Amino acid sequence: MMFVPKLLLSTLLAGAAAAPRPGVPSIGAIKVRGKSYVSVQVMTRRRGLRLAVNERAGIYTLLDGGHRVVIVPGFSVAEVDGRTVDLPYPAIFHRDELLVPSMLFLRARRSFERPASKTIPLRKVVLDPGHGGRDSGAVGAGGIREKDVTLSVALRLKRLLERRGVSVVITRSTDKYLSLAQRSRVANSSGADLFLSIHCNAARSSAAKGLETFALSWGISDSHRAGKAAVRHSPGDLVSGSADRVSASTEKTIMRAHLGEQRKQSIALSKCLQAEMVRLLGELDRGVKLRNFSVLRETYIPAALVEVGFVSYAPTARKMRTSSHRQRIAEALEGGIARFGRNHKLQLDRIAGKAAPGADPTPRYALGSPPASRTSTASARRRTASRSRTPSRRGRTRTAGRSSSRSSRSRRYRTLSASRHTVAYRSRRRRR
Repeated sequence: MMFVPKLLLSTLLAGAAAAPRPGVPSIGAIKVRGKSYVSVQVMTRRRGLRLAVNERAGIYTLLDGGHRVVIVPGFSVAEVDGRTVDLPYPAIFHRDELLVPSMLFLRARRSFERPASKTIPLRKVVLDPGHGGRDSGAVGAGGIREKDVTLSVALRLKRLLERRGVSVVITRSTDKYLSLAQRSRVANSSGADLFLSIHCNAARSSAAKGLETFALSWGISDSHRAGKAAVRHSPGDLVSGSADRVSASTEKTIMRAHLGEQRKQSIALSKCLQAEMVRLLGELDRGVKLRNFSVLRETYIPAALVEVGFVSYAPTARKMRTSSHRQRIAEALEGGIARFGRNHKLQLDRIAGKAAPGADPTPRYALGSPPASRTSTASARRRTASRSRTPSRRGRTRTAGRSSSRSSRSRRYRTLSASRHTVAYRSRRRRR
């Protein structure tokens, strides 16, 4: 787990002091309607902290190294390094300044008193800068090339991860061409915890913009992938502790189970990356999507592909030319990887009975669902049947028209039959 460093703690506590000495105003300390607040803007200016603003979502993130404090004005809750902290009253805007409750970090004092840890609970990561060499990728406004942006971001991200104790394998560190199969082979032979492919987006429309992340589609089954993986790898290559000499059916079963879990972890990784990019870069959230991309399909460790922006969108292309924006992209991806690592460790600790109770900070996105269980399949059939019994407006109109015509015909037939019967009955009486 990671905790806010002493610099950030001392800064905030200086402004959060309950009773500052007369004549010595505390930094950013403001009283509003009898409530004590700390000015975030004053604090960032005087202490050299960085404030990332997502104006679209209304999220403010205070950054100091690898540590994050997330604030949403109007809400009585904040997030400190992925942990939720309840506030006595919400953060507000006052005279164009963002104010947070003075008690924000006093409530999290127990966490701050623990020794700070800047490591990420992952051992090794594979980074894949998209394109390269003769493959320039997308060429955007002003001639910016995708291969240059992805390599720059990947090298920055590599340095950030290595500072936090993570070993990094990079598929290319220079401007050279690699096939998709070569990239997957590097990932599969690395023994890494995850694979991240970095790309830039482009569209025919110059107005297309935003961020999106991809994980493997459910359109290809784990059984099919397991069959291909069994030809290229032994179970021991992919599954730690698995025996190499097993029957073909057992080998395929092991591979299928591993790839099923790998797919779930890939979706979790994509959610974490997308959430951090949207939060720190402040661009349009295009969501997490499922696709059958080669580098995702042929990679057998948790894998995600990120699109860090549209080079065809002129404002984004201008930002991508600057080293500061590329650094922010790398920091966002680092935050997503760190969140995934913490969540994965938390899951393992829960299984082992070591984890303290708490909410899982993994963001939620609407995704294509996995193959349904028997229960969900049965309920889906019932819903489908109910829909078929309740047709659309057009269908109801046609059905109502047919039913009304049928009922009118049946009424005419019954009337005609009754009249015929009456005539026949009267004729028989006359004969008598």
